[in-house]
Amino acid sequence: MTKAEILSQIKKAEEDAESIISEANEAKAKKILEAKTQSRELLEKAQYDSQKTGEQKIAQAKKGVVSEKEKMLNEGSEMAKSIKSEAEKNIGKATASLVEHFERAINA
Repeated sequence: MTKAEILSQIKKAEEDAESIISEANEAKAKKILEAKTQSRELLEKAQYDSQKTGEQKIAQAKKGVVSEKEKMLNEGSEMAKSIKSEAEKNIGKATASLVEHFERAINA
């Protein structure tokens, strides 16, 4: 093999190596871009799912608060009715006691 042939083969090998390196760099850039796109999509999906879950939990909590509020209002209303009923039962006794104290005051 002559010196020119050897140099020609070395030059061809260098060109092939540069071509392989260039293709590898392009493939690498493409893979990185695909990975970034996938990660962005996954992040957006995770944020969307998180927001939906949060909204559902807030809605459930609001329903629970409304339900508890209604329960407490009903209990308070029943208690008020009970107190009113007891107070109405005692009106006669209270009136008699006031009349008795008034009569004592007059007779004194």
